Amino acid sequence: MDALKRKLVFNETLNESRKIFQNQSITSIENLSNEIFYEIFDYFDGGEIVKIFSKLNSRFEQLLHSSLILIKTHFYLFYYEEIMNKDHELEIFSNKLCTNLKILSINCSQNIIFLDAHRWEQLILHYYPQLEKFYLTYYDGINNNNQYPIYTGPVNQFSSSFWIQRKWIFYVKIDNTNIKYSIYPYKKTWYNYIDDNNIEYSTSTSLIFTNLRTWSYDEMIFEQIKRVLTITQIYHLIIIEEHSMHLAIQLINLLPDLITLKIHSLPSNEITSFTFEEFGIVGSFKSLSKIAKVYIEEINDIHDLDYITLLCPRMKFFQVKRFNINIQFCLRTLLKVIYNNDICSIRSLCFDVPTMDDEIIQNFDTMIRSEKLLFNYTIKHVYNKIYLHWK
Repeated sequence: MDALKRKLVFNETLNESRKIFQNQSITSIENLSNEIFYEIFDYFDGGEIVKIFSKLNSRFEQLLHSSLILIKTHFYLFYYEEIMNKDHELEIFSNKLCTNLKILSINCSQNIIFLDAHRWEQLILHYYPQLEKFYLTYYDGINNNNQYPIYTGPVNQFSSSFWIQRKWIFYVKIDNTNIKYSIYPYKKTWYNYIDDNNIEYSTSTSLIFTNLRTWSYDEMIFEQIKRVLTITQIYHLIIIEEHSMHLAIQLINLLPDLITLKIHSLPSNEITSFTFEEFGIVGSFKSLSKIAKVYIEEINDIHDLDYITLLCPRMKFFQVKRFNINIQFCLRTLLKVIYNNDICSIRSLCFDVPTMDDEIIQNFDTMIRSEKLLFNYTIKHVYNKIYLHWK
């Protein structure tokens, strides 16, 4: 409801209330109808309703548990401090809930207890047994002392069998100082695009970075990652914007469980000179890295391929969305590197092309065969993508 409409409705409600008072000589708010209170409740979120009207008297207690606003207040009541210490009181809701609810979406913040996955499991199992889609968003922000709320729960709560069976996946997004934790139903991703029959939902948690350019220093980013790792392991890293190699090295090093990496691009004008520490970190990737699939939005320079293989030396699948250099030259260079590197793990390539026809496929195939860049390979196109695979 937009602001103007809300104002008009609210004024109408007040006018109606005045008329009731004038016509019926009402001298107490208790005598207002439930419908008027429902109109008033519409201007507050669930948390505000509970804090303002809970425990006033039996009349308001009944209103709070009314089926008309139950979905709005139930989750706040469930986590409300007094009720949290008396779980058995939840039984008063059992006969009044929408047990046939199919879709549920919750947005919350301020209280870290909302990341207690076990309580969400209890709530859904007992009161929403037919729930098919669940959307949860929790906004985790720093306080005036630049500190995040203390989290004391176990790691990976949202990766239990309860969430895996329902294919409800945990995501984390870092945007400046804000961290957003989300649960929503699984959607096909780039790394499962071809084969989504053997998806490991237990390792589906992703971390998304945005607005990296606005950062004046990296230390806060690293503190945020450490914060996230107290709550969940991260298996997929997505960096929305262009970023430096130095930052990429540190991020990958802090996230040892990564199995996929998706980045926008690498800076084409950056002169990369690694520190002694960075050389050591990059060297460890050769034996410790678990990143098997890599996606880069843009290739701006042929040297980008060198940097990608440095960051992810054990990748098996490499996908590029857009080439800002000659695609055939880039493919030839990459295959020559693979051909001359016995320890290279890449076995599949995927390239997006603006248009797709048999001639393009034929040109790539001819180049590979004539220059003997690969043996025992297959090449095909799916929509506007070329897939190249070899043993």
